[in-house]
Amino acid sequence: MDIRDGHQETIDTVLQWLDADGESATKGKTICDLGCGVGTLAIPLAQRGATVSASDISASMATEAARRAEELGVTGASFEASDLESVNGKYNLVTCIDVMIHYPTEKMTDMVSHLAGLSDEKLLISFAPKTPAYVLLKKIGELFPGPSKTTRAYLHPEDDVRAALQKAGFKIERSKLTATNFYFSTLLEAVRV
Repeated sequence: MDIRDGHQETIDTVLQWLDADGESATKGKTICDLGCGVGTLAIPLAQRGATVSASDISASMATEAARRAEELGVTGASFEASDLESVNGKYNLVTCIDVMIHYPTEKMTDMVSHLAGLSDEKLLISFAPKTPAYVLLKKIGELFPGPSKTTRAYLHPEDDVRAALQKAGFKIERSKLTATNFYFSTLLEAVRV
């Protein structure tokens, strides 16, 4: 549950930041939520008046998200199974929460560039930061093989992520580290310069 709690805290932070920016941050906006999972972020964004295009590489996750949206009467969100690289279009806001752990560092800059190309105004992305403490924690996790994803999680130096965003024409407005016992994620809000 620790990882789910940490992920939910990151989602809650995204929503708090957007709410703090006022209704205009979401109402009437187009939002692309990449790696949407079961709709934990996409559904509340649609409930705030956004038109949300959400995708997840897992068809079962996207299907479950669509089911949950329908159950709640949410009509402003669509869900599809797609890998991140195949998503195209233009959106006011692009969110990509806890997806970068699946991409090796050498692919991170291209991924950030792709996300930036989808966004006209703002990006909200999170990643597992590469720090000495988290590298050690990951190495300890590798000593206990099993179904855990810990050994497949890629850590990214925050300076590299910030540089990739800057290169793509964005500047950081907000940042927050969420850390629990087994979940650690840096959330960045970047706006187009």
